[in-house]
Amino acid sequence: MNSKLLFLILLAVAALVFAATGLESPPAHVRPQANHTVVIYGGSFAGCAAALQAAAHLPPGRDVLLVVPETILGGIGTAGGQNFFDLRNWRGEPPAQGSFARWLAVFGQGYPTEAMAEFLYADVVGRFPDRVQILFAHEIANVHLDAARRNISALTVRPVARNPETQAVEWTGASLTIAGDVFVDASDTGRLARLAGVPLFPGRADWAADGQQQTVTLMFQVTGVNPERAAAHRHPGTGKPEFFYYQDADGGRLGWGGKEFTRYDPVVATYNAGKHRFTLKGYNIAEDTPDRWWLNILLVHEVNGLMQELDRDTGREPAAGLVEEGQWSTDRAYREARAELERPRFLAALRRFPGFENVELVRDHHGRPVAGEVLYLRETAHAARSDGTFALPTAAVRVAGDGPANGADRDLYPARVGLGFYYIDINAYRKGEPVQTLETPANPHYIPYAVLTTPALDNLLLPGYAQSTSSEAWASMRVIPNLTVCGDAAGVAAGYSAANGKSPAALDQEDIREIQNLLQAAGARLSK
Repeated sequence: MNSKLLFLILLAVAALVFAATGLESPPAHVRPQANHTVVIYGGSFAGCAAALQAAAHLPPGRDVLLVVPETILGGIGTAGGQNFFDLRNWRGEPPAQGSFARWLAVFGQGYPTEAMAEFLYADVVGRFPDRVQILFAHEIANVHLDAARRNISALTVRPVARNPETQAVEWTGASLTIAGDVFVDASDTGRLARLAGVPLFPGRADWAADGQQQTVTLMFQVTGVNPERAAAHRHPGTGKPEFFYYQDADGGRLGWGGKEFTRYDPVVATYNAGKHRFTLKGYNIAEDTPDRWWLNILLVHEVNGLMQELDRDTGREPAAGLVEEGQWSTDRAYREARAELERPRFLAALRRFPGFENVELVRDHHGRPVAGEVLYLRETAHAARSDGTFALPTAAVRVAGDGPANGADRDLYPARVGLGFYYIDINAYRKGEPVQTLETPANPHYIPYAVLTTPALDNLLLPGYAQSTSSEAWASMRVIPNLTVCGDAAGVAAGYSAANGKSPAALDQEDIREIQNLLQAAGARLSK
């Protein structure tokens, strides 16, 4: 079916779903019953894929609840403003298939965030209106384990909202306790895994002398961009172009470049050397609507994605081993970055970029800059196995083979649930460290089922940031296409486990073969 036609059909279905509830847009708050078969935390692309596949593979009478801290679906890719898919083709196409390939076919590499959020809602709820419920703007307050502490029995959640004055996310209402059979952490913060007691390595702790996490970005909107002026710019030393723009299939424009420019332009270099936690990097940019662009350029260093102000003095704070001295919480980083947008030094440096000479911040009806609802986190923590290693080691990504019998990922082939592919892309940790590509793997790597599980708990799946991946392997896995592949696999595994009365962590090779068959039937690609 034509992808645009599919888009229109799904939006029409969504309209019918909304009309049935008397609403014209996705409901901000759906109060679920107290028990669900599969409970997914995180409205990311991975979370949406998990919800879609779990609903498709559950038996009649079973259901899915998606708990979303943000007000829309899509996580950093919509609420966070990161509307530019990080893609890398292999042999002419992205290895990520399944749900991601369908969504890419509709929108292309860049997209309007509001339209994408509505489309995800239509695709998940519109397909399964009686089987999927979504609880927006809710955060986990507590995780309950069974008596043997081997299974999650329930979550206590509460509504949240960002305080417009302090910019901190705060509790805003009464709690609700939700029981489930299978739980899925598809979040960027790994909050469900952390509060459930899963052993986690913070950031780069498995290879460096500290637990710093990759730097974060506050996405914001600008207008007045001149792509032609940017594309005409040449490096003063080499004469090579530095900025690249093109028009996507749906007519939207995307651009990137400027890594070298940040080093030799005196104003930008001075800004980046300043005694503050901000850096302007070589950017990605994509139109949201004509001449309104989401810009990925402002890095905020030494932020801990596990730290939230709503946990202060509650006993829910990250353990000491998960925090480095001096790190900012996500709330403080968000507040400081929004303030930085208003400082003259920032706009002066931003306007040095070719094509940005007349750029202006887009402002809302209160006169405030339009920015992402959440930060674009790139790393938080990684679930460790009982021996302190990870299901996806660095070597498996760096030197993946071109088939099942060669490469450092060959042992992962029998239990594979998808293919991952991207650069090992590090956007720095501390200020002054380089934004760099550590390596460019030649081939996709197999993603093993064990990436999604933890020996600490039997009924938890981890397609989000807390999956069992080494930090350097994570630098490749962290992009939306790869995470959506993991979401598909987690959703199928959750549905299969619930349908067969098995724990996700206890599935054997025969079970995994069944999951592989179900994934392939759903359009996933498992082979090179």
